[in-house]
Amino acid sequence: MATLFVGNLAADVNENDLRAVFEPYGTLTSVRHITRRGLAYVELDDEAANAAIEGLRGEQLKGRTLDVAMDRPAGGRPGGGGRRRGRGRR
Repeated sequence: MATLFVGNLAADVNENDLRAVFEPYGTLTSVRHITRRGLAYVELDDEAANAAIEGLRGEQLKGRTLDVAMDRPAGGRPGGGGRRRGRGRR
């Protein structure tokens, strides 16, 4: 299974709209739509996910150009920030 990041969604896009756009590429396992941020995560099998990325490049949904890419796993992001332990320099 592959998870796709879908960004640049119009405020009035809903889960049914996303299903209608992605189902022609394969069976959706899940759709997580985050309305406040204008993005979604769509899960499909690997072959369908690759076809959807290629097929939807530059396509529009409700007046906005879709941003569709393979989602990066959280573990793959570089660390950083946070509080240092120890006393440090004085």
